[in-house]
Amino acid sequence: MQKPAYTTRYFVAVVLILMLVSTINVADKELLAPVADAVKAELKMTDTQLGTVRSAVFLAALLGQFLWGPLSDRWVRKYIITIGTVTWSAITWMTAFVGNFPQLLAARAGMSFAEGCFNPSSYALITDTVPKRRHGLVLGLLSLTYPVGTAAALVIASIIGSARWRQPFLMYGLIGIVLGLLVLWTVREPQRGVTEESVQATEGIYTGRFSFAEFRRVLTIPSVLLLFALDTCQASVNWSIAFWAPTYLTRYHIAPNAESAALALLPAILGFVAGAVLGGWLIDRLRHRTERAAAWVALISMSGGLVMALLVFNLFQLAWVMTAAFFLGVVSYMVLPAVSIAMFSVVPPETKATTISTSNIILNLVIAVLSFLIGAISDATELRLSFGGVVLVMFTLGIVVCLALLRTLKGDIARHQVLVEARTTK
Repeated sequence: MQKPAYTTRYFVAVVLILMLVSTINVADKELLAPVADAVKAELKMTDTQLGTVRSAVFLAALLGQFLWGPLSDRWVRKYIITIGTVTWSAITWMTAFVGNFPQLLAARAGMSFAEGCFNPSSYALITDTVPKRRHGLVLGLLSLTYPVGTAAALVIASIIGSARWRQPFLMYGLIGIVLGLLVLWTVREPQRGVTEESVQATEGIYTGRFSFAEFRRVLTIPSVLLLFALDTCQASVNWSIAFWAPTYLTRYHIAPNAESAALALLPAILGFVAGAVLGGWLIDRLRHRTERAAAWVALISMSGGLVMALLVFNLFQLAWVMTAAFFLGVVSYMVLPAVSIAMFSVVPPETKATTISTSNIILNLVIAVLSFLIGAISDATELRLSFGGVVLVMFTLGIVVCLALLRTLKGDIARHQVLVEARTTK
């Protein structure tokens, strides 16, 4: 089978399109955060109900992974991205018309179930499209769409105003539908495993095919299990910050109102962007020296994040909080490309999407529980205790996981290379 000849222009185009879709993906998930107080007041909700809505988002995403991961490893990934994007965007548009807590709960859950298609399909597709030596940079660019999408939600909500909180749902819903169709018209489906070094060196064809038996073997790889844990730690921190930080800033009078609180997160978001790119770039540079580059970058990220989080939760002047939050963003987001690169270094190409989905199932379950607990503990005590406690504990666990990953990663990478070579035909 002849390999498609991709040009640099196509590489740039497909990365940009997937970045735009990912940005809308994150923005849709975070549209509720900057207007949470306004929605809570209009729909007569409690903090516990608000936490329940947040939990429903992650539980629905968890359920979606049982479908999207195996489907992405068996079917055409660009079709899955298109169908999912159009569906979740249509539900986002309809969220503008909810009138009570149950309707909001159903809308947010439905959106999340559909958007769960994106990560497994897109990350598997892009790593089979772009040469492996550029995976750090590309995955870093995709990772920065998380803070950019969060910023897009915060800024638009702040400009429009919390009193008109329904309008951003209309806007982002329509934009997402257009982008979903753009994926269908522009993106090509690459061969699985085509960017692996042994496949490139022999100009061969990777013959591995997805099966649940093969995936069960993946679940015996020590580094994969540790990466599931690390992904859960970083996601718990970042999604908790994205959702609860605006409420935290207003409730403790660090920011004067909801709009100011949303905009006050922009330095942290800029730090997230810088951290995602920096993490990917560092790993690409360090991989020539050590196969454990991703694990070292992850350890630096989790350790630095813990120090900066301790500082952030002990500052109560807005200017100082914003400054510390910028550096928190830089160090904590370096871990995102590290997780993806390490994962794709030890799992067979035919199981990439299902492995990502499994990680998403675990992290969505944990975040759903934590989101509910943050709200419930906040109602019983105070938000600073529940919100800050979760962030600090997850950073600490992340450090422990990174130390273990440094011991297992090198051997698992070597075994992966042997497996790929055995499944490559000339």
